[in-house]
Formats: sequence, structure tokens, C-alpha cells
Amino acid sequence: MEDLKNRKLTHTLQTYLGMVKCQGAPLQRSHVVLPQDPLNDIRIAVQARDPSSLTEEDLVSLFTDCVLHRLLPEFENNSRQSPNIRCFQSNVRVCYDRFFDIEFMKTNIRMLNRVDLEQAAAVVISAIGNDPSITERSEIVSVLIRELAPFLLTHSCMWLEEHQRHPKAPINEGKLSRLISLTKRMSNKSYSSAIDFEFDSPTAIIRDWSNLLPLLLRVRRCSPRTRCLLIPQWIFDAAGINAPPAYASAVQDTKIDLTPGHEPTVATTALSDEDIVLSRKAFRALQRRLLHYYRFWDPAIRLRKAITDFEANVIYSAEHIKSSVLPSRDTLTVAHYFLALQRRLQRKLVSDLGWTRFLEKGEGAKVFQNNPDIQSTFEQRLGEFSGQSGVPITGDVVVQIDRCCLLMEEYVRVYGKGDGQNLVFVRGRRGGSGRGAVDEYNLLCDIMRMLCQAAKTKGLAHPGAVRKFLAKDIMAWNQSFGDDAFADGVVPGWETWLAERRETGIVTGLEGL
Repeated sequence: MEDLKNRKLTHTLQTYLGMVKCQGAPLQRSHVVLPQDPLNDIRIAVQARDPSSLTEEDLVSLFTDCVLHRLLPEFENNSRQSPNIRCFQSNVRVCYDRFFDIEFMKTNIRMLNRVDLEQAAAVVISAIGNDPSITERSEIVSVLIRELAPFLLTHSCMWLEEHQRHPKAPINEGKLSRLISLTKRMSNKSYSSAIDFEFDSPTAIIRDWSNLLPLLLRVRRCSPRTRCLLIPQWIFDAAGINAPPAYASAVQDTKIDLTPGHEPTVATTALSDEDIVLSRKAFRALQRRLLHYYRFWDPAIRLRKAITDFEANVIYSAEHIKSSVLPSRDTLTVAHYFLALQRRLQRKLVSDLGWTRFLEKGEGAKVFQNNPDIQSTFEQRLGEFSGQSGVPITGDVVVQIDRCCLLMEEYVRVYGKGDGQNLVFVRGRRGGSGRGAVDEYNLLCDIMRMLCQAAKTKGLAHPGAVRKFLAKDIMAWNQSFGDDAFADGVVPGWETWLAERRETGIVTGLEGL
């Protein structure tokens, strides 16, 4: 497969289970309905039958002029409405759509919504063109359009569909929103009249765990004895609040019985005026909803959440995004991170364009879509305009390496009973069972390679090589059963690293990860 390093931005290759679909052709979407009102879109006649009759230079020049002056091109055979003409017109229209702005990009950054690269480029161009505070926005838009592959302008579908223009909240945000609504509704129906006035106030806004937890700590059930909710430790961690001694001693990692009437509770002191007293039914409903939110007593689910949070902080730099990017009012800075995160969210390829073979070992890293470190000229120029470079790694690199190694060790403990040889693929066994949730370990391998590369750049020590779990069909095709993660008794680099770090007592403070 061709190495796309230092090339213009191209479309996203569509995949099915990692296999390239339609020989690498861009995804075809339903054409948008272009407005017919001349007050909204001024049309300009083009002396050509269709976009394919123009040279690449003329095509890019026409596209740029139409976007800058908000014009819709009318070709000579426009009455036939050929697919190329409609696609070209729709791409022009989306690149000056006033719907896309800095807030739209922030929403997608916060939710980590994935769109195709051609769509991301259109959003960036449109948002920059719609920001009057950028003095040289016309020049920036012109430069960025020239860094798009001409094929993308005529054959890719750069517009966003309705569900992408109005994305739904992630599952966890939806669950938290429903929990907040339930808590506020029950609180307003409590025996305390002071609560009614408090939550009717426009200043009573609950957005996250840090706002919700103080409210949950006030919930009480007084019959037959005064009790408060059992709040897991992970909620205190998410809210950044230290757990009171009564809660810290009550929370266990063992399985919890959620049968109605058997929910765990925590004894507390006598009621006060600030307590929210609920009926038995309401109290139990709220307790079950709280414990159903995340089954923290299941080691596999607890590990999955830890890996997901670690991925967000390392690959997507969640802490940096939350502290520096989302509060920013600079459209260029937000656009840089929006596009950089979209590069990391793209689906990886494991086959060639013709679906005739799997990529060989090391070949996937040379594919543009697989490797965010291979930047297109579009990304390079956007980085120059914004003054940003890549996505920084949150925290100390060596500390993050330690955490990644501990998560890998925990994976072996959860799925392999502490021995990597229990995770070796056994030929002839149906489904290759026994290796656990291999995607999670492979994700940690990707994170480890990123961290090791950063450590190498800074001249720091780092672990040796780690190997991924390979799919059974890929191992059979390439005859590479010995390349699996723990095959042939191989000792992964993280195991040696942790042994050396434990001898010096360095990772002792991270053992509770």
C-alpha cells in the first residue's frame, strides 16, 4: 500500500472489520437538498460541462472562489444533475455553511465523535470562514483548500448527515443526565420544603459528579433506622472529593446484591435540617440506579474503565483538552485539536485496497489512516496557522509508562490468572478462546508504543518491545502463530520493566491503579 506521508489530505477509507471496502472509494452519502432561494445562495455560471472537464488547477481555483464568495457553481449540463456536479455543489455548500463554528467543534471534541476526514476538513474550513475575528481568514481558507486532494472535491461527500450535525450525547453522559434528573425529582418530592426552593432556583445547575455528589451525600432514609446511600469510591474519585470514613469503610469490591429490598446501605448519624429524606421506594430506586451505573465490583469491567480513562488521557489528552482547549475562544486552536483527534479516531486498516491480502508485519504503520504521526500538508499548514503541534501527552511520560505497564499486568491477572502462558492461542481450539478482551490489551500496546517513542525522543529509559494479540485469520494467512502476544514463552517488555522498578520501589505508589 502506498505511503501517504507528506501528501494532501485524502478521504477516509471505509472498512469492515478492518478490511477496506469498495477498493478504497469514498463513502457515498445521500445528497443534501440545496436551497433554491437566491437570497441564500448566489449561483455563478461555469463555462464547463461538469467538474471532470476542468484541469486540477482550475478545479481548485473554482472551488476556492465559490467558498470565499459563497457561490454555488452552475455547470452547462446542470439540467442533467450528474452525480459529480451535485457532489461538487454540495461540497462547496458545506465549506461555507454557517452552521459550523467553534462550538460545534468543541462539542465533537468533548464527545469524541468520529467523522470522516473529508467531513472534518469541511468543518474546519467552514468554521474558520465563519469567524470574523480571524483577520486573514480568506487567505487561510484558500491555503487549506489547496492542501485537499482534487479527487476529494469532486468524488468525496464532505457534507455531514443529520445525525452528525446534531450528535446524541454519549452513553455515559446520558446515564448521568438521567441520574441527575431522578435525584432532583426525588429531592423536590422529599419531606423538606427548603429543597423545593433550592432546585427551583436558576442557579441550581448540576453538570457532573462534582456537583451531584454533595447532593447524594445528603440523601437519607429514616425508617426503621437512619441510613444514607452507598456511594462507590470511583464516584468520589471522579468528583475529586475525599470519601468520609463511613463511606470508605463500606465500599467493597465484592459482588453486590441489587435485588429489590436487598440493596446495601450505610448507617449514619441523626437527621439534620439539610438532609433530603426519601421514602423507602424512592431511596431504593435511587440506590439501584447509582449501583447499576457502573458495576465496579467486576474486575473485568473495572479494568475496562481504567483502560478507557487511560486512553483518554494519553491518546486524546483529555486533561489538556478540558483545561486548555475547550475554554479557548481561538477557532484556529480548536480546529487544530479537532482535526488531530479525528485522525486518532479513524478506523484502522488490516488489508490492502483490493481485499486480496492482509497487511504484512510493520506495513500497517506506513498507512496514512493508521498512523496519526504521518501528517498531511493540510494538517501541517493548519498547525502553522494555529501555532499548535500535535496532541501533547498528559503528565510525566515515565509515570504514564508505569501506569500502562500496571494495566497490562492487571490484564494478565484478570484474564490469565497471573500467567501470560494462559493467554497463548491454541491451534485447533474453536474460536481461540481464553485470551480475554484482546482489543483492550492491543490498545495498551498502541499506547505503550506512543509513550516509548516520546521517551526515546526525550532520551529517557523505556520498556522493551511488547506484542499484540493477533487475529486467528491473520495468523493463519501469514503463518505467524509465533508472533502472538505471549507465544513461544516470550517475556513482554512491561514485565521486565515492572520487576526492575519494583526493586527500587518506584512503582509502589501506583500499585492501587
